[in-house]
Amino acid sequence: MSPSDADLGRLIAETLAADERFRRQPVAVQVQNGVAILTGRVDSPEVYDTLLAQVRELPGVRDVCDGLLIADGETLLREARQFGAVAADLATLPSPPRRGSPAAVAARVVMVLVTAVIVLIEVAGWLAALFGVGLLAWAADILLCRRRRR
Repeated sequence: MSPSDADLGRLIAETLAADERFRRQPVAVQVQNGVAILTGRVDSPEVYDTLLAQVRELPGVRDVCDGLLIADGETLLREARQFGAVAADLATLPSPPRRGSPAAVAARVVMVLVTAVIVLIEVAGWLAALFGVGLLAWAADILLCRRRRR
């Protein structure tokens, strides 16, 4: 009887973690229907070949889906430089001032007015609701007139 996918995934992960050559390789392991899916990056072609061979030899592994990348020194150096550039930019850029756009301010005003009308309806009843709707129409008219002037 073959092991479950979860058990097989655990076996593969434990096997890779037990081997010093693979311990520091960022490799993710998934298993579906006995097929081991390996993703991540390894340091060299030798580690790549050895890792795949070792996973294929494990009992219960029907096949291996290889999504591994081999990182060469130049790729690692390029990534380190890119990370350094991003970190330097973030460290030197001033934080932008937080100002609300006119549309956002208008939306907040409308939300406050609607909330006030709802509270007014609950407290004073429907007569206040009619008055509140009139106030909302008046406030919307003022906001629209200001927008047309700009």
